[in-house]
Amino acid sequence: MLLIVNADDFGYTPAVSRGIVRAVREGVVTSVSLLVNMPGTQAALAAVRSGIPAGVGVHLCLTRGRPLSEPRYIPSLVSSNGEFAGRDRLLQGSPNAGEVEREFYAQVAYVQSAGVHVTHLDTHHHIHRHPVILSALIRVARALKLPVRSLDEQMRGLLTQKGIRTPDYFCGEWFAEGVSLANFKACVKKGLERGARVMELMTHPGEVDDELAPRSGYTVEREKELAILCDPGLRQWLAETGVRLGTYADVTRT
Repeated sequence: MLLIVNADDFGYTPAVSRGIVRAVREGVVTSVSLLVNMPGTQAALAAVRSGIPAGVGVHLCLTRGRPLSEPRYIPSLVSSNGEFAGRDRLLQGSPNAGEVEREFYAQVAYVQSAGVHVTHLDTHHHIHRHPVILSALIRVARALKLPVRSLDEQMRGLLTQKGIRTPDYFCGEWFAEGVSLANFKACVKKGLERGARVMELMTHPGEVDDELAPRSGYTVEREKELAILCDPGLRQWLAETGVRLGTYADVTRT
């Protein structure tokens, strides 16, 4: 089985970005998803330009911070202050598909204009569970010929039907019952038991700084994840289990 260990929230804050870079260089993280509108975005882009050995996707965001598009062009996505209206309003509301596409294209173009080769697309807070957002993401991914994270079997089937590459299995909750090495291994074993050829395991490593707490309720746990992902024995265990590490670039070749 090929395992993509993806670190979400690359660019959230400078310290989160620092931790993710360490998880790539010293640990088992092979892929990162970049937030383009956060305090750590520039530090993350600088790290990519310096040559971190990881695939880089865009962590498409419609729930926090300011959009890259002019707010007047995406009124269904923003509040009166010009910032994104938030996850609850977005998922319970009626986002305009054209506006979603506009902002998604803007975020991908921003990363590409920085000289980054984009390997995949996924979304902050899994907002592509919303059918309108998913349909917009499908159109963007097809136009750009990029793989997309699938969250469940139904979404995987739809993406495949539309000709979009995606891993066979996704684990996004290895930390749900508490961050631990045992839970990480249990998630990998589940993918093996299901016979997955390509599995993605979502992680959120990072270091904690003063900018993180006002933006995220997931703080000290990021440092716990970082320690586990950099455990020297984890890479050896994966090899002994028959797991190869890879990126979304491998998805396009399967």
